[in-house]
Amino acid sequence: MNERSIQHSTFVIERTYSASPARVFTAWANPEAKARWFPKADEFDFRVGGREFNSSEHAGAIFTYDARYQDIVPGQRIAFTYTMDRNEMRISISVATVEFRKIDTGTQLIYTEQGAYLDGLDNPELREHGTRQLLDALDEALQSGAIPAETHS
Repeated sequence: MNERSIQHSTFVIERTYSASPARVFTAWANPEAKARWFPKADEFDFRVGGREFNSSEHAGAIFTYDARYQDIVPGQRIAFTYTMDRNEMRISISVATVEFRKIDTGTQLIYTEQGAYLDGLDNPELREHGTRQLLDALDEALQSGAIPAETHS
């Protein structure tokens, strides 16, 4: 590839879950709970400055997700930065936040991501679609009882 490019984009996804903010937060903060709806981490250090890393094969390519937690307020928000690589080539760099708000029926989750998609190797539409699928899987895990009603470990 000769021509280099960057496409910038922001997307916001709002979801309502019929579970407490503490339980939805646990789904992000506990490695066993998160593995019920997100690719299992090879490394999971949930603390400010901690790293979450996984590598998996999809459609014949090896994808790596490498995140650093920048801010954590238990039960309220998570802010992190992450990179995505495909076959050891960087395809995107993102800043993401997850907000947890208590509502009468459970939790309103607000996921916001600002991304830089590199050299046409990834795009915001694919990323948003994948994130929506993950948040659907989170709902299924919460409804099935796979996520414990506890704070993160």
